[in-house]
Amino acid sequence: MVNEVLALLLALGSSGPAPWRATELGFSTRSAWTAPGTMIIADAATFRRRWNELFAETTGRPPLPGVRFAADRVIMVAAGTRPSGGYSLRFDSAGVVRDSALIWLSLRTPPPGCGVTQELTAPAVAIMLPRAPAPLRVITRERPDTTRCDGHT
Repeated sequence: MVNEVLALLLALGSSGPAPWRATELGFSTRSAWTAPGTMIIADAATFRRRWNELFAETTGRPPLPGVRFAADRVIMVAAGTRPSGGYSLRFDSAGVVRDSALIWLSLRTPPPGCGVTQELTAPAVAIMLPRAPAPLRVITRERPDTTRCDGHT
């Protein structure tokens, strides 16, 4: 999938993807989703239910963001269950190539040799984007966390 996207970008020349409006609404390391997946949400009732699943723990759950579903949609991407703490899924950028919307995410992994919580986690992220263009590709890159164990980069 990544090679296909890179080939498409190279075919377009050095201009790369056009900027496009996409906004991270929130992320959680403890969502209710144990399997990896992408959900496209187009209505307020589904958004409220999925938001509560994104933030499965009610303590510290942020308020539901306002979304105008007439013009926008929300995608929620889940990384699935991970074996420990130290994992997170974050929105990096978005762009349009021809008629396709591309969303780049980073799955951050724990730094080698650092202590992490010994509990299962389930990272996920919510992103608001325009309804058009219709074709959507989500590209997730796994990256080791660059923060050292003492919290400094």
